[in-house]
Amino acid sequence: MSGSNKTMEYLDVSHPEWDRMWEELAQFPLNDGDRLCVNAGYCWEYMGSSADHHHLRHPHHPASGKAEYIYIERARAAVGWV
Repeated sequence: MSGSNKTMEYLDVSHPEWDRMWEELAQFPLNDGDRLCVNAGYCWEYMGSSADHHHLRHPHHPASGKAEYIYIERARAAVGWV
C-alpha cells in the first residue's frame, strides 16, 4: 500500500489512544458494554491502526455467532475536518 493514510501501525498498550479505543469498542450496541465479548475462547482482537481508524475483529462474536469487524475513528482523524 502506498500513501500515509493506507499504512498500518500497531499501538502499544501504553499509547494514549489505547484505553479510549477499547472503551469506545465496548460502547457499540453489539458489545453491550463489554470490551472483550469472550465466546468459545475468542474475543475482540486489535488488528492495527491506519491514519484514520483502529481496526478490530472478533472471530466468533457471542451476539451474532459470526465474525465481526469494527473500525473506530481515531481522535486525530477529526482534525482534517476542522
